[in-house]
Amino acid sequence: MKYNEANGQPNRIEKGTKITGEIQSESDFRIDGFFEGNIETKGKVVVGKNGKVDGTIVCSSADIEGKFSGTIHVEDLLSIRSTGEVNGDVVMSKLIVESGAVFNAKSSMQNEANNIAPLKKITNFTDPREKTA
Repeated sequence: MKYNEANGQPNRIEKGTKITGEIQSESDFRIDGFFEGNIETKGKVVVGKNGKVDGTIVCSSADIEGKFSGTIHVEDLLSIRSTGEVNGDVVMSKLIVESGAVFNAKSSMQNEANNIAPLKKITNFTDPREKTA
């Protein structure tokens, strides 16, 4: 995490720590304990393997290695690692879900203008198109 660290270190909630409330920050955040509430940051949020978040996250990018339940709005990339679990509502620009991850969410992608990306309709099924599987 190098995007927006204060004094070279991200804000941290360590393993074994439980916090309930609201956090607003300009810096990156790492959660290895339990957090219930709202996090809003211009930086990156990482939920570590032992971390659990119940609530709302608004951030520039996020890595989920632990458990997240609630609403997450990621301006850029949301990465759900193989040990991660996401339940709830998700809005992001880019999404990576590794094999083994749990992703039970209503999701929508936004484009750079912060609008929900339009659906591309296929009207001619005989035209060549990108294969996805």
